[in-house]
Amino acid sequence: MRNIALALLMAAGAALAAPAPGLARDTAAASSRAGFDTAKLKAITGWLQADVDKGRTPGAVVLIARDGQVLLHEAVGWQDKDKKVPMARNSIHAIASSTKLITTVAALRLFEQNKLQIMAPIALYLPELKDLKISVEKKDAAGNATSELTAPTRQPTVHDLMTHRAGFTYFFFPPNQLRTKYRELGIDRVDNMTADEMLQKLATLPLAFSPGSSFEYSIATDLLGHIIERVTKKPLDVALKELVLDPLKMGDTTFHVQGNAVARYARPLPTDPDMWVFEWLDVTRAPKRFSGGAGMASTASDYFRLLQMLTNGGTLDGTRLLSPMTVRWALADQIGTMRGVAHPGDGYSWSLVNPVRVSAGGAPFQGNVGDLFWGGITGPRYFIDPKENLVGIVFVQGPSIRAAYHAELRAMVYGAMIASKNEK
Repeated sequence: MRNIALALLMAAGAALAAPAPGLARDTAAASSRAGFDTAKLKAITGWLQADVDKGRTPGAVVLIARDGQVLLHEAVGWQDKDKKVPMARNSIHAIASSTKLITTVAALRLFEQNKLQIMAPIALYLPELKDLKISVEKKDAAGNATSELTAPTRQPTVHDLMTHRAGFTYFFFPPNQLRTKYRELGIDRVDNMTADEMLQKLATLPLAFSPGSSFEYSIATDLLGHIIERVTKKPLDVALKELVLDPLKMGDTTFHVQGNAVARYARPLPTDPDMWVFEWLDVTRAPKRFSGGAGMASTASDYFRLLQMLTNGGTLDGTRLLSPMTVRWALADQIGTMRGVAHPGDGYSWSLVNPVRVSAGGAPFQGNVGDLFWGGITGPRYFIDPKENLVGIVFVQGPSIRAAYHAELRAMVYGAMIASKNEK
């Protein structure tokens, strides 16, 4: 009986580790044909395994593709270190802010259908948020500071939501009076109130700044998701399934990991110093409110399909989600030289979906003007380089290492490239 049980366990592990349908098996030959040094590309797996051995991460899934062809797709370490469950290529990860890209693509599809006006005030769709105010500090003759609410220069638009210039914030940024109120009211949470209840509470708070005057990464994409719900008259999970997930065959991407899928859910190290992140975004519990900015889980192979669609100019496997002109516009710089809280940094600006590279230099890693990247607070990172037709993904569960992992992954991927499509 013990041998039978062992055999069944090994078979189950093999099934979990099997490559996702449609992904290349002979990746070594493919990487050489695609213009990569095969040994250097494979060294990425060694880098990740070394980090597992050092305890930097419990495990990781990496996927690198060029011209739509997967060149590297490997899993290392543990999906659940406590239970000794190995990481698999189809392990499901909480993707946090990587949800934003899915939500924004859905909104862009509605824009193309003339069901969503991007330059319209958000109150057109969310009347709870009409006549929002900003808090202005003033000093009396004695020098005592007081604050009063006043009307901003203009009300926030849907475009402001997409570019994080609407005046909203996140509770976990450095404390101030407004972020403290976000925390106290649970504005960012997904388990404590419905969308309607959240909007009613948010309406009682001032904006962080006058819309359009600054950049602050925020719950704006949550609000975009709730606009999608109002426009489609459907819950966000249903709307995103119809607009994005089903057309792209992203069957493992969800707001609620349940049933048999829980056995594939990747867990952080039990000693992770940022465990609050996983408690805040616990995707194994049914949410009361669908967070279009942070609430989903996915696999690397599912997410690759989304990124490849954008890299292809809006189409994948014969299915067109967006026109090439919409993609070109959406991926372009939208905010110029404006800076603010959680700005992506030197060399980058912000598009309608993600940070976009605007100069060859400045950033601490290689890339081309027009490439995009982002990830999520739980750990995942990704980038696309349309000029090289290149996609890179690393899914890890470790908030504190996510920025370093992005830079390190890019250094190794571009370092393995021996033929650039961008050479003059």
